[in-house]
Amino acid sequence: MGLPAASLLLLLLLLPPVTPVSTVSTVSPCSALLPDTSEDLNLSNRSRGCAELDWSRFHRQRRLVLRHNGIEALSPWSRLGPGMEELDLAENRLRELPDGFFANATALRTLRLEGNPLPAVPPAAFQPTLSSLTVSCRCDLLGTVLAPCARAGIRCVCFTSHRASFNVTEFHGRECGLSVGLVAGVAVAAAAVAVLVAVGAAAVWYRRRRAGAAVAGVGWGKPDPAGNLRQPRYISRDSGAGTADVTDAPDYENVFVSPGTAPAAAQGWAPGWQEQRYSPQVLVDEDYFLESAADPGDQPIYANTPGPTEDVYIIPDQ
Repeated sequence: MGLPAASLLLLLLLLPPVTPVSTVSTVSPCSALLPDTSEDLNLSNRSRGCAELDWSRFHRQRRLVLRHNGIEALSPWSRLGPGMEELDLAENRLRELPDGFFANATALRTLRLEGNPLPAVPPAAFQPTLSSLTVSCRCDLLGTVLAPCARAGIRCVCFTSHRASFNVTEFHGRECGLSVGLVAGVAVAAAAVAVLVAVGAAAVWYRRRRAGAAVAGVGWGKPDPAGNLRQPRYISRDSGAGTADVTDAPDYENVFVSPGTAPAAAQGWAPGWQEQRYSPQVLVDEDYFLESAADPGDQPIYANTPGPTEDVYIIPDQ
């Protein structure tokens, strides 16, 4: 009897350990949202979180409530059925709705989307049959529904985080004020107007300056060498034209520039050296230019004339 017992004990020691089988099965959080055949279906507060809800089973419902389920996204191919009249997706985590989600929602009358971080409501959601819309009271979101909510026959309401309800248009006008885009547009327009005004003022100033210079006979050519000073000039006249005797020419005499009395040109503009602005003066004192009364800014200019009626002035350094 001892041998069989020892053999049995040895056999048990040689057998591999048995791993217990787990009875816990992995269940998807979205499995609690599986629909039935009912047309009026309320599946609110069934799940704590659903990363992506498969919408392929939701086609027969006329009224569907899926609030408070932590739904983060809908399957990309999700489409509302043509018989859907009321849809409640409030208080979830939806950041966007699939493209074409409302393409076939021709009977949709009520849509609830408040409590989701949606940046906008798709324009296709505003079917002609839609009469009630609820969203969150956020300025960025409300800006996308103002125009559709202004039409007749639709009631648009927004909810705050404290569950206070407001009319969408009234809340946006009171709390949101001017949008950032509108403020930026006004600022750009004001800057453009300021630039145009500055350019126009510069053009007017340029035209007036040219017109004033043309009237004064100065123009945009060489500046008047005489300026506003009465400067002495020396001149010698050859009264005996054609004679070879240079001793008949008179001594030098003073010539003063008088810009204020110079006759204006009949037409157009003439260079400063062609203007008739010189008149000979006979001075009593020969040492005029050595007296202290002389203007320290006066500079002599010499000229020789071949005849009593022809004056040719040569200005040094010009």
